[in-house]
Amino acid sequence: MSNTHLAGSLIGSPKDIREVLEFAAKHKVKAWTTKYSLNDVNKAVVSMEAGEARYRYVLVNEKNGGKM
Repeated sequence: MSNTHLAGSLIGSPKDIREVLEFAAKHKVKAWTTKYSLNDVNKAVVSMEAGEARYRYVLVNEKNGGKM
């Protein structure tokens, strides 16, 4: 009944996170994404439901300046 909370990160300490980000920047590690135009959002949904999604899908709003 003391209303005590404990929080933490499952991905590592701030030092560990900093080291990983520095490594990624040094070696130019990029995220793997598949981009879909907002006009093709239905194709993205069908692809995702079919289990074809790998890593991350990104919807790009080209009408307002987004770039594919």
